[in-house]
Order: sequence, then structure tokens, then C-alpha cells
Amino acid sequence: MSKLSVLNGGGIAIVSTPSMEYMARDAFAELKKYIGKKSIDFHTLNFEGFSLGEFLVQIRKNVRHKAVYLFYDFNVDASHDLVGLAMTTSAMQDAGAKSVTIVAPYIPFLRQDRKDRSRVPISAKVSLQIMELSRIVGRTITLDMHADQIQIGFQNPSDHLPGHVIFTPWIKERFGDQLDKVVIVGPDAGSEKRVMKIASILGCERSFLTKSRAGRGDVSMHEIHGAKVKGKICIINDDIIDTGGTIIKAAEALMARGAKQVIISATHAVFGKKDGVSAYKKLKAAGFEVVVTDSLLTKKKKWLTVLPLARYMGHAILQNIIPNGSVSKVITKGLPY
Repeated sequence: MSKLSVLNGGGIAIVSTPSMEYMARDAFAELKKYIGKKSIDFHTLNFEGFSLGEFLVQIRKNVRHKAVYLFYDFNVDASHDLVGLAMTTSAMQDAGAKSVTIVAPYIPFLRQDRKDRSRVPISAKVSLQIMELSRIVGRTITLDMHADQIQIGFQNPSDHLPGHVIFTPWIKERFGDQLDKVVIVGPDAGSEKRVMKIASILGCERSFLTKSRAGRGDVSMHEIHGAKVKGKICIINDDIIDTGGTIIKAAEALMARGAKQVIISATHAVFGKKDGVSAYKKLKAAGFEVVVTDSLLTKKKKWLTVLPLARYMGHAILQNIIPNGSVSKVITKGLPY
């Protein structure tokens, strides 16, 4: 296989935060299959902490004249990490990098995409503006933003990758001989487009849930729209699992309607806490199998399957490098075997 040479202009550097090193290294290894060894290098950033939460970020190696693909995570503290990203891209600019493409599978604050009460910011827009503060940032690659229309908040080009490229191969491998018994389920009406795409690729039935009040009080019931779920294997798919309460109730509603098996899946495993109880504890107690990607770090659990994103990110980068590349080709046709 003839490898692409991109030495003109300084080559390519894959740079990552320490928490993203595992993903970035695997993506780097995938890219080296297609790009000449001398054209691409890899290194991680160095972060040093100081008092009052201040910190310093240092680029370990020379990035002068290089096209930098920066793997950046939001695993510690969203606000802290967002400032860290702005400082990192500023450092890249001062270090003479040719360009920076931010590879951030998960971006925080995107659920705050509208003014739903008086005197509040549209925090999703502010988050994206901070990410693009340095003029050297030319593109962002991200995965399953909370709503497609949030892309309008980017000033520069962006690649918004859908999660189905990761989930459909896993479902095929797991249930390939019984896809006629699988129903892809959206936990709310807003997820209908997502589940329609997955179901159409797999040739499965689809359904989605809505909430309705069950008489007086605050108790709500889930109504099922679409395919019947009795006796079926139901795979719920969402963009985010935060505290886990809503998606667990959806799974329980499917079991109450006679589902044979329910699997909970989501792209981003935020796994936060509510009233002191973590999503890990809730999901374990609920007893459902859970499938997520590694867009955020997770703890190893017997009931939790984590699907790696490295090859997906690597091929999205590759399509931005090669002549006449097409990220949409990866989205529509999937990853090469």
C-alpha cells in the first residue's frame, strides 16, 4: 500500500491530553497505515497545577509549521477543561503551528442550547465560542452533539460524527442472526431521528417513548410509539447518560410491556450524581446491560461495555488530510475492515 506523504508544510502532529492518550495513540497507529512515518508524529501535553486552580500547559515537542490534531477531553471539570483548551490552542498558535483541528468527542454545556428561563445564557454557544478563541483553530471534530442545530454555534467548519457508526457494527455482531427480533428504541420523542437511522441500517423495527401523567401526582408513565416490544430484544439508544434516572425508567417501562431483554446504550457516559447517588449505583441496581463509547472515561464494570472510538476518529482525520477526502463517506459506509 502506497502511503500518503504530507511532509510539505511541516507534516502532521497528533497531540493529546494525558487522559486522551489511549484513544489518540490508537488513532495515530491507524493513521500510520496510510501516512508515511516521517510525515506524522505523536505526543501528549504536559499540565502543571498551581494554587487556586491555576495551571500551566506545555507542548512537549516542536509543532512549528505542523497541522496539529488535538485530542482533548472534558473528564475532570467542564469549566476548568474549557479554559485549558483555550490556553492549549493559544500555546499552539504561539509555537508556530500551521493549524489546529480540535478532536473532542464530547463537548460540555451543549444541553444548554436555548433560553428556557429568564436571564440565562445560551451556554452551548458560549462553550463553542471559547473553543474557537484562538484564530489558529480551523476545524472541530466531535461526536453526537445534543442537537444537530447546535452546529450553527461554530464559526469554523466542523465534522459532527453520528454515533450509529459505532453502535450498528456492535449490534450486528451481537445479534446478527436475530435482528428480526430487535427493536431500536428512543427514550423520548427527540431521539426518533437517531433510532430511525440505526434501525434502517440494521433492518430492524423501531420505537420511541413519550411520558404522560398517570392521574394525579407526579408519577409519569411511558407510552410506546412504533413497533410492539413484547417478546423483543429492545436496545435503547440516547446521546448522553447523566444521572441515569430517565433512561432506567424507560428500560423498566419496556420490560413492563413484555420486552424479552432491554439493553441501554448511549454515546456519552457522563455518569453523574443526583442527591448523592451516582449513575453507576443506579445502573447496577437496575440490572440492565449498558453499552457506551469511550468519549469520556469510565470505571470498569461487569455490566458495562465500552466501545472504542479511536479508529472512527482516525478515519475522520484521514478524510481531512487526503485529497478529495470525504467524512460523509465514513458516516454512510462505515469504517473499513
